[in-house]
Amino acid sequence: MTMDVTITVVLMLLAVLLLVVEVALIPGFGFAGVLGVLLMVTSIFYSFFTLGYVAGWIAVLASVVVCVSLFLWALYGNSLDRLALKKKIDSSVKDGEVKKLKVGDRGVAKTRLALVGEAYFGGEVLEVKSEMGLINENEKIEIVRITGDAVFVERVDGK
Repeated sequence: MTMDVTITVVLMLLAVLLLVVEVALIPGFGFAGVLGVLLMVTSIFYSFFTLGYVAGWIAVLASVVVCVSLFLWALYGNSLDRLALKKKIDSSVKDGEVKKLKVGDRGVAKTRLALVGEAYFGGEVLEVKSEMGLINENEKIEIVRITGDAVFVERVDGK
């Protein structure tokens, strides 16, 4: 019985650890979050089948408390601040600047491109849009599409 309690607690602690990593370190809902949820469900079922209904309901209650706490932490804490664009963008792409640019031109992200941000192209600071997700500050980027006055870029991965 002691071994069953230990297994349940270890599964629950691993689930909590993975969920904390997901909320605090990794934006979005990915592998760590899915694995954390699966481990939490596994610990609940394991406690029901090996320790009985009382222990199973205690595991369910602990899981609900942990999930609500993590949700409130993510919602009201500062864990989502790193996804927000904190710099004011006061530049825009003007017709003359767009005409100078072409698909394939390379530059560097001046700010984090949380879908929209600023980038350097030939010494000029321009507003650009990320074509594929987040791009961190100072990463190399390349223009993949120009539509009207919108310049779309992607991260350059060792090209």
